[in-house]
Amino acid sequence: MLNQRSWWPICGVALLLVAMFGCTPKEQAQLQTQVAGAATLAVKVATEAPPKLTQAAQIAQTAIALATQLSKPPTSSAPTDFVLVTSAAGVEFWRKDYQGGNPDFVEVINLSQGASVKLFHGQITDLGTGQGVYKGDNPKIARQPLDAAWNLFSSSYPNAFCITNGQFFVDKVNEQVVDPTTLAFPLKIDEVIVSDGYGSKEYVNQKLILEIWGDMANISALTEDNLYSSPAPNIIAGLTEDANKGPNNLTGRTFAGIDDKDNNGKSEVILIFNSKTSKQADAANILRSFGADKVIMLDGGDSTQLICQGTPYITSDRTLPQTIGVTNR
Repeated sequence: MLNQRSWWPICGVALLLVAMFGCTPKEQAQLQTQVAGAATLAVKVATEAPPKLTQAAQIAQTAIALATQLSKPPTSSAPTDFVLVTSAAGVEFWRKDYQGGNPDFVEVINLSQGASVKLFHGQITDLGTGQGVYKGDNPKIARQPLDAAWNLFSSSYPNAFCITNGQFFVDKVNEQVVDPTTLAFPLKIDEVIVSDGYGSKEYVNQKLILEIWGDMANISALTEDNLYSSPAPNIIAGLTEDANKGPNNLTGRTFAGIDDKDNNGKSEVILIFNSKTSKQADAANILRSFGADKVIMLDGGDSTQLICQGTPYITSDRTLPQTIGVTNR
């Protein structure tokens, strides 16, 4: 059996790990040396346990594994002018500040490490059966504030990390807010095509789809065949980076990108860019600086909003019919 004294290194690792979760990245780095030392001593304690591991030794092994994981450097190749805000298993959240301006934010989501990207929408009030671009549905969807969407998301997923806006939609007609509203382009969730969208004649040859699987993602051209034949269970559509959405205006931007980090032919990393004031080219280039091979433009302007771990980073009064949630492992 482990004596009382043997518990100290195990408890030390556990307490340090708890402390790290509440610290800034800089403070976490300072604690990592202490974690490593306590973990080493915990290893010695664990190996002195009987062949049939005691509960204490099992706790030690779990703490050691967590300490090893947390003491590793970030997995992404972030530009040097970005600072890591926070991270969890499979996900990182980066920030770049500008003097007198608004910050840029980038989420790095590694699907191969167990992180995930979820697509959500508000309550459907009218299916719009057969009214979509490809004769599918074009439903009317109720809108909600992003903080309400976060509350629903985080209550359903304890490992909720961030939530942001997603799909283009009708915001106003004759200066009157449209709610419920319709989506401009297709949306597929859990193998069901929720909406074809209404934008058949808009941005010809400039529409894209982000296809999301459990362990990989892809960005390809939006066509009826690509949409309806795609095996991806989740799809959100958007635009090419050069589509005319006021490309040189400093306005809200939400972009996504994909990265085949391990060069195995499958893009296992999804990147999400958010900024309250950015140009289209700048948003795309920042994603590429994080390693993105392909990018897609999502809704922007006042739609661009971001909450991570319950903290609002980009806010707006605009309500949203569709959102993108990110979970860590």
